[in-house]
Amino acid sequence: MPLLDGESLIRAHLDTNPDGHHAALHDPEYAATVHRVRTVLDRLGHALAVEGVTDEDLAARVGARLVTDLLGTDEANARMAARAQAVKGLYEQGLVRMPMPADLLGSP
Repeated sequence: MPLLDGESLIRAHLDTNPDGHHAALHDPEYAATVHRVRTVLDRLGHALAVEGVTDEDLAARVGARLVTDLLGTDEANARMAARAQAVKGLYEQGLVRMPMPADLLGSP
């Protein structure tokens, strides 16, 4: 049985970091990073248990530090801002239309 609950550590990090939560939902690269961190935490929890570490508090602190260190959001936010600016530029040039929610388009 692993010592770490990676899902809860990631969830706690995203709950206290709105930028990270936003990036996890809207930036595919950041979402992939969240998935990789979840996998690393799972493997770390198993490795700690196999090595005989029994201190759950220590394991949780190490896991939380990994989550905080690996899920920084600056790059993800910069990518989202760059993409939004690119789409805005295309819109202003008349090359793309702004998407409308389906309920505002009416039925065909």
